[in-house]
Amino acid sequence: MFRFVQKYKNQIKKMKFLTKSSLIFLLFSSILFSQNKHEFLGAIKLNGNDKTLITYRLVFEEKNGVINGYSVTDLDGVHETKNTISGTYDRKSKLLVFQEKDILYTKSKFSQSSFCFVNFSGKVKLVNNTSKIEGAFKGLYKNKQKCIDGTLALVGSNKIYNLAERVNKKIQKSNKIDKKVKEQNNPIAILDSLKINKLSKDQNLSVFWESKSVKIEIFDSGREDGDIINLYHNNKLILENYKVKHDKKILSVVLDLSTANEFKILAINEGNLSPNTAKIILHDSNRTFELFTSFKKNESAFITIIKKE
Repeated sequence: MFRFVQKYKNQIKKMKFLTKSSLIFLLFSSILFSQNKHEFLGAIKLNGNDKTLITYRLVFEEKNGVINGYSVTDLDGVHETKNTISGTYDRKSKLLVFQEKDILYTKSKFSQSSFCFVNFSGKVKLVNNTSKIEGAFKGLYKNKQKCIDGTLALVGSNKIYNLAERVNKKIQKSNKIDKKVKEQNNPIAILDSLKINKLSKDQNLSVFWESKSVKIEIFDSGREDGDIINLYHNNKLILENYKVKHDKKILSVVLDLSTANEFKILAINEGNLSPNTAKIILHDSNRTFELFTSFKKNESAFITIIKKE
C-alpha cells in the first residue's frame, strides 16, 4: 500500500548434525519450508508523469494454493506502511493473485482514505526465494474505487542476499577501505536494517488495534549501557526514569476507547553508548508489533493506537 501524492519524491534507499534419519527429516522439512514461505524485495513504480519508485517488501506463506502474509512500502521512510495481504496461487498455471488488505501500522501522517492498495495478478514461478515477481498492478482505495496503477519489480530475498554477500566480501578484503567505513557500508547489515521497524526522532507510528488494552514489553536486545527513558500515555507519565535492561519491563494499559491513544517515548540520556535504544513489543489480542527506538538525549517519538472500526 502506498500514499498517493503526485509530488511524492521519496525514492529507493539503501537498496543501497545428527543421525542419518534425523538429517533426512531436517532436509525434507527445509524443502517444505522453502516451498511455502517466500520473501521478496524490490520496488513498485507508479504510472503517470512522476514515475515514482517506492521500496517494497513482500512476505507470504502459500498453503494449498492460499496466500497469506504482509507487505511493507517505503522501507525505513517517512511513509513506511505495513499491511496484510491475501490471495491465491495456482501451481499449474503459475498464476499468483494477491491484494493488500488491512493496515497494520503506518508512519504516514495522512488519513486512511488517502492510501492506495496494491492488487496484483500475474504469472510467477514460486520455486524458491530466487523467484521474481514482475508485472502491472491495479491500485484501489479501501472503498474499491480506482486510484493510481503501477508495476511491481521484486526479487527473492535469497538472490539479493547472495549478491550482497559477494559484494561484502570484496569490501572486507579491500585494504583501501577504512574499518569504520566497512562497517557502515556492510550491504548485508543494510538489508537487515530494512526489516526492522525503527522509530526515530519526532516520528509517529499509527497502529490499528483490535483489543481494549495493550501489553507493552520494553527491554534492551543488545548491550545494556544505561539508557533511560520516560513513557507517557495521553500525556500522563506512566514510566519514569526507567533504565532499559535485558529483563523485560511489562506494562498493561487499558485504552481509552473514546479517542486515539498516544504513547510518547522520551530519551532522558544516551547511556554509555550513543544513541539511546530500546526494543518495544506491543501485544494485541492475537498480534504483536515489534519496533526499535533510537534517540539522542531529549529526543522523542510517538506510537498512536487507533481502535479498528
